[in-house]
Amino acid sequence: MLQAAGGDAFRVAKLLEGTAENTTPLEFALIELVKKAHYKPAMMTPRDLDPIHEHSGDGALDYVQVIGLFHFINRIADLLQVSPEALPESLRRFEPLRRFGVRVGSFVVARMDLSNRQYSTTYEQALQNITPVFNQATGENPGEALSGLKKRPRLIEAFQIMLEERELRSSLDREIIKKVQQTVEAVLPEDRDEAEGFHSRPENPVEAFAFIGTRYAHRITGDVISALKSDGFDDTGIMDLAIAVADANQWARVHRLLGLKPELFYL
Repeated sequence: MLQAAGGDAFRVAKLLEGTAENTTPLEFALIELVKKAHYKPAMMTPRDLDPIHEHSGDGALDYVQVIGLFHFINRIADLLQVSPEALPESLRRFEPLRRFGVRVGSFVVARMDLSNRQYSTTYEQALQNITPVFNQATGENPGEALSGLKKRPRLIEAFQIMLEERELRSSLDREIIKKVQQTVEAVLPEDRDEAEGFHSRPENPVEAFAFIGTRYAHRITGDVISALKSDGFDDTGIMDLAIAVADANQWARVHRLLGLKPELFYL
């Protein structure tokens, strides 16, 4: 996150190790936020943004979006065991994986452009744009639910993309997505042991996939994928499961930091 936001790669490594010299208050605050988002996301609250608000004002909301996006994209890459930057050439002959590559590419370009540029969409326009899919997903209008984001309408656009992915493009049954979301919320780490230790995983293949994808996605194994295939999921279904797990993890952090109601996105 820090490197993508413009920091020097070597300095970022030292910041994470705690060995950097002349650490600024903002850098320290960001490191603390990054670590909590990884090790203790279940314990996050809007107060975790206070130190960043102090040094960057409303820019703190941008950091929330960046954290959410990286928790999204890293999980897809880990769960499907492919690079988020380029799909291996040996896998490009498989249509579902080609589709995955295009989708990841579009997310990287559309959602992770951290360059300084003017954002022209107003809050009112963003609210109007999200209303159809929000209404389809929840049966309600966004109304005042997103009023806290008036100064950062780009966040509303990100939520719109998340909802459109689920409502318009996912091949998964809504009950499956709901199961994924419930599992993610139930197993979201509260401390470092839950984010790094070894724990018994659920027997249900979908819940096991969401469990591993939430606590340590890099540990995904072939037997977990085989269990999903035995349960009737093809390559496209597994890809969409990975996206559902990634989305739920992104939203779990974002709604806690922004003080939004979980049901704005969860089924």
